[in-house]
Amino acid sequence: MVVMNVVVNNLGELIKNSPYKRSYIEKYMKVSRNTLSNWCTSKTYPSVSQILILCELLNVNFEDIYKLRKEDIF
Repeated sequence: MVVMNVVVNNLGELIKNSPYKRSYIEKYMKVSRNTLSNWCTSKTYPSVSQILILCELLNVNFEDIYKLRKEDIF
């Protein structure tokens, strides 16, 4: 059995529960709709500086957006 670390992405859920519309976050972050969507679905990831800005905007910690989860691989 092998244990693997998996990144769990909560960004989409945090945005959905925030007082901000996605269009506002896109403008605030100066990114396209597609980029924000890719961040929320883990197709791509924001830079460290962009994550820090998102944390400040959404009033959350890094660990609220991204967490490591250990999974057993057989």
